[in-house]
Amino acid sequence: MSLPRYRLAALVLAAAGAATCGAASAADPNLYFGAKGGAMSSDKSGYGDAWNAGGVVGLHFLDFNRGKSSYGSLSGEIELTVPLIKGDVNPVAGKWGAWTVGAFAVYRSPELNNVYFKGKAGAVHRNLTSSPSGLPGTGSSDDPAFGVGVGYRLNRRNSIEFEVTVMDTLTFISAGFVF
Repeated sequence: MSLPRYRLAALVLAAAGAATCGAASAADPNLYFGAKGGAMSSDKSGYGDAWNAGGVVGLHFLDFNRGKSSYGSLSGEIELTVPLIKGDVNPVAGKWGAWTVGAFAVYRSPELNNVYFKGKAGAVHRNLTSSPSGLPGTGSSDDPAFGVGVGYRLNRRNSIEFEVTVMDTLTFISAGFVF
């Protein structure tokens, strides 16, 4: 199976962008980047999971500290995901996919043995394409979105995160790497 040209171009651009992120985050230690991927699920009957991948740009701007105690931190994030593999639509053979772009306020708890919890709230613009009966259709909407997750800090800059983000009729279950 070969990738369509636009997907190959997107992967090449993402790799080039990731290669430049190290220099940008070294210039500002509060700036961070991430890559994530996972299952995009629809609560519509007969819609199977699509598989999305995307990136995150975040800015850490507030620590909740008092003396030697830490109560977590607050960041702002912009997240973009695109469908890599479209989901099936049944009972008639069709496909669906959704790309999303969102802005979130993100709280991360204090770490315990490098493990932390994450909560986020914000807004998402999504564009859904589907062809349940062979006829293509599109729709877009702006929706509130909420998410929860858990992360494991590998070192001062890098973490692995698992999260669930809920937006109107879609749920994105993802794993990602923050650098």
